[in-house]
Amino acid sequence: MRFPLSVFAASVALAPLAVSAAPAPIEKMIADQGKLCFARVYDAAHLKAHPQQKVERFFFMIGKNKVSTYWEDPNLRHSEESPAKHAAGDGQDPENNSTHVAALVTLRGMKQPENVSGWCSRDESTGAKAALSCGGECDRHIGAIRSDDGTHLVLDGVEWGLLMDAEAEEAEQTKLKLGADDRSFRLEQRPIEDCVAEANKTNPPYARLGAPLRERLKPDAPFCYGRDYSPEHLASHRQQVTASIRVSRTMKAIEGDRAKNLLPDWPDGASVAVSATTRKNGKPQTMSYSCTPYEDQWECTAEFCDPKKGDCTPQQRENSKVADCSGDFSRTIYLRRGEKDFVMLGNPNMGAPLEPYCGPDRKTVSDDKVYRLEPMPLSACDGR
Repeated sequence: MRFPLSVFAASVALAPLAVSAAPAPIEKMIADQGKLCFARVYDAAHLKAHPQQKVERFFFMIGKNKVSTYWEDPNLRHSEESPAKHAAGDGQDPENNSTHVAALVTLRGMKQPENVSGWCSRDESTGAKAALSCGGECDRHIGAIRSDDGTHLVLDGVEWGLLMDAEAEEAEQTKLKLGADDRSFRLEQRPIEDCVAEANKTNPPYARLGAPLRERLKPDAPFCYGRDYSPEHLASHRQQVTASIRVSRTMKAIEGDRAKNLLPDWPDGASVAVSATTRKNGKPQTMSYSCTPYEDQWECTAEFCDPKKGDCTPQQRENSKVADCSGDFSRTIYLRRGEKDFVMLGNPNMGAPLEPYCGPDRKTVSDDKVYRLEPMPLSACDGR
């Protein structure tokens, strides 16, 4: 089990749909149905007759709602922006009305689809065709879409590098290059469940463990998770430093987030506390973390500061005391759903308060990389 996980489909910043007096047919379909699914699966005879076509399956999901069910970011966009938007009182965020898309493309010989997420806006250059232009992060162009009969979607202008990662090694990406006959597709409408099932093929195994943390945990409800390791466990795990650990969110933390107007963006900016007791120190050490949804998990950071600068927050001051740190460093942990009611805590770089340390990240070398935490009464986290 590894934290963090590699990105398989980037969450993208969304562009607002252009306003037009005459909506395109595809816009009308979205307005009427909310979320749409279009697809085509090419049979062996078609592929034999089109040797320059590499696409075997093409599913296209488009709508106003999120297109994936396991992301911790409920809006499928760069989450670090949203707390500032809400804190600024911007209740008319145009991104709330953005049109999201997910292109799920399976090439010949591949077992699962590649997932390209993005957004669409009106392409005024199409004139009477009234198409939408769809793209993703890093100027990736998915194509222009239109619907002439209300039951099919035509996707034109697909680029050969649609599935290729510009930052990856070229040799590794060659197999994802589209063929000469992969420029235009005519997809038929299907039940939305078909696209969801196709998208779920790209989900990592742990996505099947149930609802994401943002749904299990509520923004205005305190929680306590933890584990107390038995002498037998510690005897068989001699490289483990932690004897007891807690992850909690108190009413005080909730009220603090409420005052910052962070609750509408749950779990962006969520304040949590992590407390650990080691074999050597019978007194728990506690740090305050601020979390941001990152793919399938929460990325939580504890910040330190130099008290001499005079601009430290109370949380930074307390964290600095625990870590014996007087520099502008930080520690990061990862929270992720576990099976049933469990929560997993990833500690790849000495993120939990296991020992006083101030400096650049260094990998955890003991058996304290991952913790499996169970729900506990709130009293189990009190006074830590």
